[in-house]
Amino acid sequence: MKRIFIGSFITSKTLKRNYPLIKKEFGGSLKGRWTPFENLHITYKFIGNVEDSQISLIKESLQKILDVETEVNIIFKGFGVFPDLKNPKVFYLKVDDENGKLGEINSYIQEKLSLIGYQKDIKPFIPHITLKRPKHVHFEDFMVKMKKFEHKVFGQQAKVQVNVIQSILSPKGAKYIKI
Repeated sequence: MKRIFIGSFITSKTLKRNYPLIKKEFGGSLKGRWTPFENLHITYKFIGNVEDSQISLIKESLQKILDVETEVNIIFKGFGVFPDLKNPKVFYLKVDDENGKLGEINSYIQEKLSLIGYQKDIKPFIPHITLKRPKHVHFEDFMVKMKKFEHKVFGQQAKVQVNVIQSILSPKGAKYIKI
């Protein structure tokens, strides 16, 4: 059994240079473990634990788009939280999908996987990059920082590659690898 999802790793050199600034600015207001840069990604579909035979079926159904570079126009700008600001369980960097390509990719994945028995996601697709799952939040400072950086661009990316990614959990944190 492998724990998997369909996603695209982030390769932006500009974001890589800016990530330490983000961690420095928000580190005091959000307690918890930061996602290592090499794990930063956009998730299209979380699948969970599956057998190797099912992974082969998933790869076959998505073969047209897997491991192929697709031109996009995405900008990493501002921050958000899930489910809401009063109860931030996920702190993320917003991904502005300028030409709608990520939405198209997501729709294709949802459609193809539904044909092999995976339910389409009910929630709308919000492209984002999870930076941290906060354990504790200093709300006043956090809200000031959210406002300060709401329009700040931290990078951009012109291409993405859709991959089947394995999530390997450990006490030191998750490790994500393309399979």
